[in-house]
Amino acid sequence: MTRSGSIRGITNGVEDMRAGFVSRIKLGICRERLTGRGGFLLLSELWEHLGVSEFLDSALPEPGSGRGFRPSQIIRSIVGVLFSGGEHLSDITHLSWDWLLFALNGSRKLPAPNTLTTWLNRCEQWVEHESGGGLENVVLQGIKRVNRELLRVLAGLLKKTSLIVDVDATLVKAKKRTARITYKGFPGYQPQLAYLPELRAFLGSQLRPGNEPSSKDAVDYLEDCKASMPEGTHIRLLRADAAYYQREVLKWCLDNGIDFAIRAVRDSEVMRAIWSIAPHEWQRYVDSDGVEQSDAEVASAFHSMEGVDWFRLVVLRRRRDSGSQLDLFDGRYEYFPIATRLKCPAEDVVHLYNQRGKMEDGIGQLKQDFGLSSMPCSKFEANDVWAAIGILAFAFFALFKAALGGHWSVKKLKTVRFHILDIPGKLVYHARELVLKLDCSSGFLKFFRESLRRCQSLASRFG
Repeated sequence: MTRSGSIRGITNGVEDMRAGFVSRIKLGICRERLTGRGGFLLLSELWEHLGVSEFLDSALPEPGSGRGFRPSQIIRSIVGVLFSGGEHLSDITHLSWDWLLFALNGSRKLPAPNTLTTWLNRCEQWVEHESGGGLENVVLQGIKRVNRELLRVLAGLLKKTSLIVDVDATLVKAKKRTARITYKGFPGYQPQLAYLPELRAFLGSQLRPGNEPSSKDAVDYLEDCKASMPEGTHIRLLRADAAYYQREVLKWCLDNGIDFAIRAVRDSEVMRAIWSIAPHEWQRYVDSDGVEQSDAEVASAFHSMEGVDWFRLVVLRRRRDSGSQLDLFDGRYEYFPIATRLKCPAEDVVHLYNQRGKMEDGIGQLKQDFGLSSMPCSKFEANDVWAAIGILAFAFFALFKAALGGHWSVKKLKTVRFHILDIPGKLVYHARELVLKLDCSSGFLKFFRESLRRCQSLASRFG
């Protein structure tokens, strides 16, 4: 029967059901090699041609026995769960029925949920001394090394060398043994994140207890970010909230030749500098869309700290509502100071700082699509590795969208999954070859083949 005939038969059957001639649809099991994720062939093609599995196996400890899963198979399975829309390790059981994912995994079977949990829990045992002293988690460092290589490929594809780094923390609610009460009153963790907005990918993560302030060891974290930058790139600008308004952070930026735009704390010294601004220096604020704000003004002043040279305080002030209670110290204005060394107009500094919203969007995607909404294990080190795998999957997704080109670079995983990844198909053997027959239009098949060629050319160019 032709496709049109099949559709006509199904349509007639549905009409009969509506008319009351058929009471129900009978169920059965299909034994054919079907898949609901035909677009995963594109992901697999990019993964294989880039040699991600080889990178992972060389950077991570080998399994304890010859029958164990290789690190690349474990991480690839977790990445497959995340790309399929799963949020938990147990979701891998739903992938074992998909013939295409089974064939692309490179093993006779997919790891079981308890196998993934056991592997994550054992990550804390694989530690070694660094050359400079202290302890280093080998698994975490190996995953970061692979993530750095993916970012290098992405930066080369987009021709980016001078990059902005946004740093911020987020809260993850988790009722685990190692979770601690956060400032919002629930138990959880507080990952410290670094985001590269030009690449639309995360530079790395550092899992912290929920009760640990994000301002702790800020310079050490920035040094780690600097060391994690992909080869051939450097940090042009650091953007952060008030947690990073520290003397050591500003001095670190100046010593490394890095500009900064950091939300300043409204302490007495900062407020004294703000009040020193003459009334005629305040200018009406025009937002990034070119709309003049009648209740907002912007100006700048100079400020300094002990051990830090002079820098600018770009201040946005908003007039409080006439009906609201006036602040005891600020009066009828609310002030938003930004510490910076940028020499552009004050209005442009505010626009640039407000672009930190891109990181908020990235954190939202990381939580919704890449596993950071929950933590699967009770051990702290295991959850740290889980978060690092989510960062790795995020970078691979950014590289995949760059390979697709066009408008896909700004799309979220849910959209890409709906339009590309979740395409039904059938696996058949023909002339000693495995053929994937997609249930799609001829136009989509042409796009699919062009995307395959782009993935292969990207790998051959940078691999």
